[in-house]
This record gives sequence, structure tokens and C-alpha cells, in this order.
Amino acid sequence: MLRELDQIEQARRAPAERASGSEGQLIAAAGSDDLADVAGSLADKRSSAVLVAVEQGQALVHVRTDARALRHKIERYRDVDTRRGAPANEPLVTRIEDLRIPTLADLSLREFTEDDIAPGESYWVELWTRGGRLDTSQTRARVREEMRWLAALGGHQGVPSRFEGVERDIYLARLTGDVLGALPGLVPEVYEVHLAPRVRLVEALLRGEAAADPQAEVEEPPPNAAVVAVHDTGTSSQHPYLRPVLQGTGSVVPGEPDVADRHGHGTKMAGIAVYPDYLQGIAEGTLRAQNRLVSVRLIPTPRHGPADDDPELWAARTENSVVVAEELARDTTVVHSLSVGAPNERGLRTAWSIGVDQLAWNDSNGRVIVVAAGNMPDHRLATHAEDYPVANLGEPICQPAQAWNALTVGGFTALTGPAAEGTGTYPPALAPAGGISPYASTDVGGAGRPIKPEIVKEAGNTAPDDGLPNVGAEHLSLWTTSHRHVRGELSTPTWATSPAAAAAAADLAILAQRHPSLGPSALRALYVHSARWTPAMMEQFCDRKDRLRAVGYGVPNLQTASSADSNRPVFIYEGRLAPGARQAQMLRIPLPDQVLNDHPETRVQLAITLTYFVEPTDILLGRRYAGGRLKWEVQGPAETEEQLRRRINALAAGSTSDNDRSSGYGWTVGQQLRGRGTLQHDYVELTASELAGDRLLAIYPILGWWEDRDTTKDLAIPFAVVVSVDFGSEDIDLYAAIEASTPVVIEI
Repeated sequence: MLRELDQIEQARRAPAERASGSEGQLIAAAGSDDLADVAGSLADKRSSAVLVAVEQGQALVHVRTDARALRHKIERYRDVDTRRGAPANEPLVTRIEDLRIPTLADLSLREFTEDDIAPGESYWVELWTRGGRLDTSQTRARVREEMRWLAALGGHQGVPSRFEGVERDIYLARLTGDVLGALPGLVPEVYEVHLAPRVRLVEALLRGEAAADPQAEVEEPPPNAAVVAVHDTGTSSQHPYLRPVLQGTGSVVPGEPDVADRHGHGTKMAGIAVYPDYLQGIAEGTLRAQNRLVSVRLIPTPRHGPADDDPELWAARTENSVVVAEELARDTTVVHSLSVGAPNERGLRTAWSIGVDQLAWNDSNGRVIVVAAGNMPDHRLATHAEDYPVANLGEPICQPAQAWNALTVGGFTALTGPAAEGTGTYPPALAPAGGISPYASTDVGGAGRPIKPEIVKEAGNTAPDDGLPNVGAEHLSLWTTSHRHVRGELSTPTWATSPAAAAAAADLAILAQRHPSLGPSALRALYVHSARWTPAMMEQFCDRKDRLRAVGYGVPNLQTASSADSNRPVFIYEGRLAPGARQAQMLRIPLPDQVLNDHPETRVQLAITLTYFVEPTDILLGRRYAGGRLKWEVQGPAETEEQLRRRINALAAGSTSDNDRSSGYGWTVGQQLRGRGTLQHDYVELTASELAGDRLLAIYPILGWWEDRDTTKDLAIPFAVVVSVDFGSEDIDLYAAIEASTPVVIEI
């Protein structure tokens, strides 16, 4: 092992001396069962070793000062015995299977290798370096100078643009293949390198002609209306349907300060965000605006803005766009809508998704950001019935839709009717009513990943024939505002998950206007609480895991989310919980015995939704992406309060699996699947007699990376929980019986 360290030091010394003296990185490989212990030992706080990443059986370690920290451990293993007679540091040294210098494939997490790059070619890359807001200003300044020097090797002067993460700084630089190949030795402070993403509009370009229609009257939104901020290609601010509701416009695209929408995508999304019932309003001659609008140009105009070859740090640009939008909205509640993305074949976290998570965390204050899941590429759209919906399961959602804190919106369709007059003759629609939209992509799935998308909204249908998908059929698409209004074309069709996301943002803004006292977490909880699977979804995806990664929790219902009823009382609670305190909160939900026992065999649906935001980290250390996490459990029908406390303690401590500790209820989603993300929704149908009697709802913490730092270990997570008891069509006044009662909070 010591000889291997000597060889590593000799191999890297020359290129490393220019950058950081004698610092460097090592790869320490270990068996999967031993990896966590090895990683923890290598990142000894008393030494100079810094753990960079743990991924697929390897611990990527940044070791300073000629690997002396690790060398000292190995020498003690060779020369010193413990009091028990075992070699010192035996648990660490005997588990290390290999030591070597990292390669470009290691730093890119196998995104690309040295063989994938040409020495003389230039590549735009993201360089993930030591830094972040938790590091010192001196260290960050030193790394910034290293990035200036590295960029100069690629022929560029000045400091590359930078996005500030929590524990990493991310730079955008253009480097030659020669520089990239030598990168592991040139600048050891570069911990990861990724090809800069090429961003695309989530919706495909329209192929049909826009429709001219008689101009409808516009009924302005209520004075207390919330704002939907559309981050897109700008907007046609003089459109007669948008001008009365447009509160402000801006641009964050360098070299393109104007906001005129020459592409059309942003104008389409603006119409969806303001007029959820657009087509009905056009038919009636009156468009009733539900929200106010702010439009920020996030995407350059093709062939008008910066060159297509010039990528951007989309995390930083999105951050700027959100700041501009909220300045334009002033003191009004804002829901942010993002219908753009970039490919993300492996589904891993990216700089952009981390940026969205950081924006939504918002220093624990929360922020509602709605993101489109992304679409099937045209060449992969199903063209025959036997290909649908299997094809959808093979197309992963785009970045930044994998962000934990974003509300990710996929697509379903209810548009299956015959072609309307003037739309031409089309074959039958491919998707059944209530099925997944043929345009919609799905999550890659896997243990530990949040459920994505969380919900689905209308995304349109196709009518394939003779191997052609026939996209954009007018009777199978949504309708919205057109950027060609100066030609008299006020309306145009749109489809895919772009308008689905904009429609969800519109709903959330309406909820914010109707319930102005609710915070961002509570708005998300109330909206997703109304989501249910359609019969078509149940038939299409018999496997529950496939159903969740295809359509999430299903289709939300704004009317259900906005109100309660006498036979459907709804509880909303907003609280805070500090994972480091290792305490749970118990909410006592009043469920009157008398009313429920008077209707013992009546079917009742109990639904619970928990939402919160996590503070992300940029470091790839297993599943410790969140500063802290929360989960929920309910007291079972035959479970005492003391038994519930013991069950929660076991779950929080990780001493048992979720399957081993069940409440006794047959939850629809289930404990293991629902608890993976920041939005946890589940429901169960049972008889009234099984539900009678007050129930304790436990909100308990799961420790994350916060516990590793003194400055973060005491931080608290704000959360919201929604509980409803639904008697369906039964005329039972449960609300009156519990009106005087309120949930009681019990600290344990």
C-alpha cells in the first residue's frame, strides 16, 4: 500500500506542482459493504483529508500534503498495535482494495472518458471545485485564481462564470481536449467535471398554422391575484389578451435585453398561466384572467441572441431570472414556472437541479417552483398502439426536473374526441382518456430517488398513422395565446409537458390567492393532496413503481384542493422540526367516535400529505443530499400511543426497515415509496369504525449532512401537513362534530 502511494506521488508530482503545490486526489476502492466505513475513516477531521465523493464502490478523496494523512494511517497499521493486540487502523487499511490517481472518467462520474475527447478540440465544461458558501473566502479566492489560470490554458482570459453552491463552486469554462485529459493532475481542487448541458425548450416547435379568431373581451384578475412568473423566451407584451394582466417583463440573457418573443414558446406558456380555461373563454367571448403575469427572458432567441454554441451556467442564470421576476412582482405572491430543460440520461443531480433546489429552499423560507418533466423526442414518439405506453418508460425526465424541491409536472391527456370541424381528418387518438400523454417522459426510478413527476396535467394526445405520430392535431392539443397576434393570429395550439407545467403553476397561483395565509410548503401540500390516479393509469401501469415514475401521484383537482365540505373536513398544519434535536412532533387528529361509529360500515378515505424543502449539498456522498429530511406515520387502528412512539423511534434510528414497522393500514402508495422525497402523499380506504377515535400523526426527522457541521446541525426544517377524511357522496356532517377541536401538537 505504501509503495502504491509512492508511485502515485511520483506520477502526479510534476503537473500538480503548478496548481496546488503537492496536493492531489486519490481513488480508494472498497467493497460496497465497507464503503461507508472507509469513506468516514478517510475523511478524518483531524487530518487534512477531505472526502469528495462516494459513488459506485469508490471513495474519491482529496488528500493534501503528499497524502501524509493516509500515509500516516498506513504506517501506524504496519508498526503499531492497539491495546487489544490488533494493528492500528485495521478497519480502514484492510478494507481498501485499491489506491490510484483518478481519471477523467472518475471526475465526470463516467459521463465521458479520455477516449471521448479529441486533443485539439474545445469543449464547454462545468468544473465543480472546492468552495461554496460554507468555505472560507480565502480558499475560494485561491480556487478562483486557479480557474483563471485553467481558462487561460484553453485560450480564454478572465475568470470563468461561476455558480455558488453550498459546498462547491461551479465554473463554466472552455477547455481543449489536451487540458481536459490532464485535468486530474493540473488542478486537484476540481472535484467533478461535466459537459455543459445544451438547453432546449421542453415543447416541440409548432408545425401547424395558428388560428385567427374574433377578439374576446378580457376580464382582469381579482385585486389580490397572485403572480405566475414565466421563465422562457420572453413574451409578446402587446398581445391584447396578455397586455391587461402583464405586471412586468425582464431579460437575463446577455446581449439580448429586449423581451420580445420571436420564438413563440414564452407567449404560449404565458397564456396558459393566466387563462387555465382559455378555449372555453374564447368560445364564450370573455377571457377571465385568474392570475397576474411576469415574464422573464431566460432563453435566447434562436439566430438572434448569443450563438447556439455558447452554453450557460443555467443554475446561475435561473437564479438571476428568479431575482428579476420577484423584483417585478414586488410584494405579490409568486409561483415560478419553468418549461425548459436539458437531457439527463442518467438521472443524477446536476448543477442546474442543485440550483433549483437551492432557490426553492430559499434560506428555509421556501419558494414554489414548477418545472416541466420533459418530453419524448419526436423520433421516439410511439407510432403504433403496441408501442404505447411502453415507449414513455424509456425516456428519462430532463434536468432540472429531478430537483427534490421543485414540483415536477408530467403529462396525461383527456383529449380523445373526434376531430372538430376544420381540423381535417385524423386517425383515432393513441392514448385513452385519462392515460399518460404520448409526449410525456418518465423518471428512471431507483431506490432513494424522490417520486418524479409528482403530478400530471393535460399535455395533449397524438393520432399516429402509417408510422407518423401526427403531433399537434388541433383537436388533441391545448389552445393558448400566439406571438403572431400582429397578423391577426391571436390563438394557437400547444402540447406536451410545457403547458402542463404552466397549467399547474396557474392552479397554484389561484390557490395562493384563495388562501393567502398559507406558505409555499402548504400550497404544494394542498394541491398535491387532491391528486389521484385515473382508471386508465391503473390499467396502463399495473406495477405501482412504474405508475409512480410515469404519472406520480396522478391528476390534481383545483376545486378539491381549494375547499372542504361537511363530509370532507381538511386539516392544515404548518410547523418546524430540527433533525439535529432528534425529536418528533405528534399531531392529535380529532376524529369523533360517535359520528364515525354511527356509520360503521360506511367507506371513508383518509388522506395525508407532507411537504417541506431540503437544503441541498453539491457533494456526492451516497444518499446524503439533503441537510435533513422528514417522514410521517399514523397511529394504527390497534396501536397504542406508546407503541407508536416506539415504532417511530425505531424508524428514525434506522434500526428497522419500513416494511418491518407498519401501522396496519393498507396505504395506497406505501411507506417505503412515499417517503423518498420532499412531497409525501398517501391515502387509504377503510370503514368508519376502523377510523373512529383520535389518531396521532407523527412527523419525525431523518438526519442528513447538516449534522456534520457545527454551523448547520441545529437548523430546523419548516413543513406543512394536510389531512382529510372523505365520506364521498354520503351525507354525514363530520365537520360540525370536530369544528371546535384543533390538532394538538405533542413533542416527543
